[in-house]
Formats: sequence, structure tokens, C-alpha cells
Amino acid sequence: MTIEEYIKKYSRGNRFYFRDVLVEFCELLGAIFKFNRLKIEEEFRDVCVHLQIWLYYQFGIKGEAWAVNMKAAGKYDARQIVWRKIYSFVGLNEDISGYSGNYLKVKKVVNHLARLGVNDEGAKEAHKKIVLKNLGN
Repeated sequence: MTIEEYIKKYSRGNRFYFRDVLVEFCELLGAIFKFNRLKIEEEFRDVCVHLQIWLYYQFGIKGEAWAVNMKAAGKYDARQIVWRKIYSFVGLNEDISGYSGNYLKVKKVVNHLARLGVNDEGAKEAHKKIVLKNLGN
């Protein structure tokens, strides 16, 4: 899979900035400080994904998605299943976006859905009914 295909499948398609890479790097440092091996591996993959996408947008570096990024794809595929349910709940087309952000964080749900025209109340209700309800199961 090329980096262009990866971006189309797993992101909103918006430009990535270096601050996006730094946010992921800070999460990696947090996992390192906690000595959480699984979280370190996950956050390292996220840093690599964001770095390659940033390099694409910043310098036009094309090519195949890095192997480490393809290992992160499974997490993003699983997240997209939930995002499609969220989109449907708020009346949007399930395929409206390839966004694969962490839906467990209500703020990310509210912010992402706001970009798609959904008000805060609708986004919070979707988070409650789709995400939190499934966590209880």
C-alpha cells in the first residue's frame, strides 16, 4: 500500500503538521516512563505513522507505507468499524471519513464530528450510546 492510499484509508485526508508527530511522541514518552511494553510498541507505531504522513505532506516523499505502519493498520481498521457506527448514529453516511482517531476520548469524538457538522450534544450522545455502551458489554 502506498502512503497516499494509507492516508486516504486511515485519515481525514487533512495535512499533518509536525505538532501531530510531537503529540504522538509525547504519548510514546509517557508509555516509556510507565514501562508499559505493549503501549510503547503501540505508540512507537503511531509515531511512525504520523512521521511518514508528515514527511509526505511536508516534503512530498512518496512510496510504500513503512512496514511498521502496516502493523498499525489493524488498530485503525478496528477503530473504523466503531466510527462507522458513530456516523450512522448521528445520521451521517458511514463512509464519510477514513478517520481512525481514538473514539474512547469523548473530546476526539466531539471535535471530529464537529468538522462534519454534528453539534456537541449529538456527538456526546453518540459517544455515550455507541462507545460507552459497548465498553460495558
